[in-house]
Amino acid sequence: MLDIDIENERIVKEYVEGNTVFELIRDGIPVELYREQARDMAAQAKTAGLNIDYFPTNFVVQDGLIYYVDYECNPYMDEWSFENWGIKYWSRTDAFEKYLREH
Repeated sequence: MLDIDIENERIVKEYVEGNTVFELIRDGIPVELYREQARDMAAQAKTAGLNIDYFPTNFVVQDGLIYYVDYECNPYMDEWSFENWGIKYWSRTDAFEKYLREH
């Protein structure tokens, strides 16, 4: 994030070049390394009392690292954690396939 205007609800972000984790999963490219990075990120967010939006379109891969590009965060609730919600979309699960068909 480069700048934020809370009053007008605007943020200025730097563009991160790369594919999203969603695109990698869709294209059959293994994402285990990125899943572990997401778990580490989720642990840090939980420690801070936050959840982020773990849907894989919100993570861009660049040089072997994932970058969270959505900036949504909410107070931590276990039902919206990575392990209870986000993980459902980080592989070719039924939830992922349903999303793919509907969008």
